[in-house]
Amino acid sequence: MNIPGLDLLEQIIDRSDLGVIVIDDHLRVQLWNDWMQRYSGRSADLALQQNLLRICPELKGSRVEEAIINTLLTRQSAVVSNVLNRTPFELFQPGKHDPTDGAPQRIQQAIKIVPLGGENNASLCMIQINDVTASVKRENKLEQQVRERRQIEQALSQERALFIAGPTVVFTFAATPDRKIDYVSPNILLQFGYQADRLIHGDLLFADLIHPKDRKRYQKNINSKSQQGESVIEQEFRINHADGGYRWVYNLTTVVRDEQKRVVKYLGYLLDITERKSIEEKIEKMAYFDELTGLANRRMFMDRLNRELARAKRRHYTGALFFIDLDRFKAINDTLGHDIGDLLLKRVARLLQDCLREDDTAARIGGDEFVIILPDLGKDRDIATQNAFHVAEKLRESLGEKHIINGNEVFSTPSIGIVTYGDDDDISTEDLIRYADTAMYRAKKSGRNKFRFFNEEMQHQVDKKRELEQTMRSALTLQQFSLNFQPLFNRQHEVIRAEALVRWRHPEKGWISPADFIPLAEESGMILTLGDWVLTEACRQLRAWQDSQLNGQAFQLPLLAVNVSPKQFRQPDFVSRVKDNLQRFDINPNRIEIELTEGIVIADVHDTIRKMEDLKSLGVHIAIDDFGTGYSSLAYLKNLPIDVLKIDQSFVRDITTDRSNAAIVSSIISMAKHLGLSVIAEGVETEDELNHLSAQQCDIFQGYFFSKPLSAEEFSHFYHQARSS
Repeated sequence: MNIPGLDLLEQIIDRSDLGVIVIDDHLRVQLWNDWMQRYSGRSADLALQQNLLRICPELKGSRVEEAIINTLLTRQSAVVSNVLNRTPFELFQPGKHDPTDGAPQRIQQAIKIVPLGGENNASLCMIQINDVTASVKRENKLEQQVRERRQIEQALSQERALFIAGPTVVFTFAATPDRKIDYVSPNILLQFGYQADRLIHGDLLFADLIHPKDRKRYQKNINSKSQQGESVIEQEFRINHADGGYRWVYNLTTVVRDEQKRVVKYLGYLLDITERKSIEEKIEKMAYFDELTGLANRRMFMDRLNRELARAKRRHYTGALFFIDLDRFKAINDTLGHDIGDLLLKRVARLLQDCLREDDTAARIGGDEFVIILPDLGKDRDIATQNAFHVAEKLRESLGEKHIINGNEVFSTPSIGIVTYGDDDDISTEDLIRYADTAMYRAKKSGRNKFRFFNEEMQHQVDKKRELEQTMRSALTLQQFSLNFQPLFNRQHEVIRAEALVRWRHPEKGWISPADFIPLAEESGMILTLGDWVLTEACRQLRAWQDSQLNGQAFQLPLLAVNVSPKQFRQPDFVSRVKDNLQRFDINPNRIEIELTEGIVIADVHDTIRKMEDLKSLGVHIAIDDFGTGYSSLAYLKNLPIDVLKIDQSFVRDITTDRSNAAIVSSIISMAKHLGLSVIAEGVETEDELNHLSAQQCDIFQGYFFSKPLSAEEFSHFYHQARSS
């Protein structure tokens, strides 16, 4: 027996009198024969590998879609020949696709859906479409019957129409108040666990099978749409399974009327769509809910906040937005581990929901940050503010309680920022969030475990911050930034190195404090551009000094330290950027020191060590800046390839009078010596502080006692003067 070749099979399919579509389990079109091209007006090139519902959007929500999904899931064939709608596909006689050409009618269709492949093969199904227009017209003018639905209603009232395709359950019930079932297909036992006789004999009513939360809606739809004269009612609801669980079903109910158009009977069928619902639910959770806590995520929160602001304007009420940040959460994560931190976040999510109304929205938008939308707190702004106050007190009390997590006592309090909104506010969602965030930071600065309402003073700060951000974006281009250099001294009071410090001089506002623009640069992302400029400018200045002559002497500063932000350090190409600048200006790598904060180390130890080792291989020095202010562990600090610890100035201050500060500094110096590291004390401002640190064997000193930060020219003169004295 000769087996046809692939070309011959393709010719057979293309010359078929049937439309043939093959799709995979993602509804992607794998085959679209010539018949489909002629009748749909869509070429195979446009259809292949496209989602069927995208090519044929008319199928969405139709019985054909349900049957396709059922076939893919159950591997059972289905025949769709619905007398109520025989035109599910937009298919027309060839050459009659143009709607301007006398409003063409879709062809009448009979559809068969057949599974392809096996257990070890990809799940496919074939859709066969037959043009039955001519035969429909011949059979007692069926086209007119379909349009008007009168004759089919009479036929359905006279006999039981059985639509048995796979797992479909068919039933009929009378149009009486109790709506007793007079027929149900036997497969209801297989699908939902009930004997058909129990329903037919009246032991159970159909309404008894519907989930209590869906029952009222189902009955309301049946009653209202029947009274409105509709003949077909479609809905989805849950059926209680005999095993105690429930199953989601798609239900189509046909309303059967007599010649006087009175409802005499209902015919319906149930198709189990539980698996589809489960998939939809998972997709929705991934798209709109936080995976860890189950609360709304940022996407859902933004959508609801937009809707809420519009609703407040329409209904003329006042609501509130809360921005919540957990105090000490970073310390909890670092000391007890991320697993405990995650469990704390889950507990906080539950406590938030317990404190809120059903219509309120709680969302987690990142890390330990939560937001809450409180709609309709009253028409009057003062009353709404008072209601928000009471909710904030309740949240502060609930979240501030001691938490027992896996046997650990965990203490974490909330800092809460609150902003109200109403129908008289013309404010964007972004601004509203920014205001609540500003109020939260004010609460945190007030001592934590506090809440603060956004006010006019904070509004001024927000406007000032926004103006500063806009100005800073052009400052680099306009060359408003410069580097100052603060000298560092050894115990012999010799200048042995310097630290590069970025400064901003605005042409109108004068010098702007780094305490104002550095955090803003971090927040806005401009720190990457600014950090690159600082690194490049530091290397350029080293080369400029080396090439210069002062009093006949070359100026070669032994070492220059450059601060690097966490975001800059985390860039994949950071090490290569350092290397490029060293090569560009021909700088000995031993003359550059990269200063990193403890926070960088803690955030990702493995990435930190890898980058540090790469920098060390170049010959670059590494220092940990502001040491003692973070939560770094000595257990892995000893494994870091670093050269220097810089004691934060907050510990140096009052070191001669504060015993705690003195003990901390002594411990840091002792530990550094044990690890073979040099120690720099920042913020040395008095001779007493210098003497105390020297007695503790501190190596290097930096501070205003010696010198303030200087311009490049000033530093050059200062360096040569100090070296010659």
